[in-house]
Amino acid sequence: MSQKGSAVAGLGAVAFGVLTAFAMGFINAPGGNYDDPTVASYGETGHLPVVIISGYLAMLGVLGLIYLLAYLRKVVASGSEASLSAMVFWGAGLASAAALAVGWGMVTGVALAAVEGGNDAKISHATTYVLSDTSLNVIWGSAGVLLGFSLFALVIASRRTLPNWLRWTTMVVAVMAVGAPAFFPSFAIPLWALVVGVRLLLVGRFPLASAAVRSAAAS
Repeated sequence: MSQKGSAVAGLGAVAFGVLTAFAMGFINAPGGNYDDPTVASYGETGHLPVVIISGYLAMLGVLGLIYLLAYLRKVVASGSEASLSAMVFWGAGLASAAALAVGWGMVTGVALAAVEGGNDAKISHATTYVLSDTSLNVIWGSAGVLLGFSLFALVIASRRTLPNWLRWTTMVVAVMAVGAPAFFPSFAIPLWALVVGVRLLLVGRFPLASAAVRSAAAS
């Protein structure tokens, strides 16, 4: 696999980590503890441009995640003993990316509907909160849990490819990702992507599984 491919994957990973954290911080979607001023401001016309821009940036982050997943799949899929785990990693990871895209669409849709509908579509703050919190649960619930499952499979499939420190770090993040519906463990997901992305940009590509097997056999 070319060094260019690993650099693109590294950029994708960094983009996912940074843009996801940025969008989550600036979109300010109501969730967790109910706060009426936050709910009220979320549906205001003046806040809509921030919501739309954050949504687009988050979707670019999802594209970056797909680049990273595709690269890691290529790294671990070439070893026959890891092929099943590699397929599970790819399938669960891609499903997670799809859930992220749907979740971000729902989060932005709540604010967009409130502005576009005007007075005829006014709903209570409590209903806005429920819709927003439900949308966030798609991001950190469905997508977070699926990504956790995907990372578990990656740890199994990458025994001969990824460095041990990264495999153990990935295992910890996988556990935290499965707990992402509680929200507070979710910070580990973009942080993991940043670590992998910086590693790829500074050090370069991971060895393919088949190359790692041949190297181990020759030593």
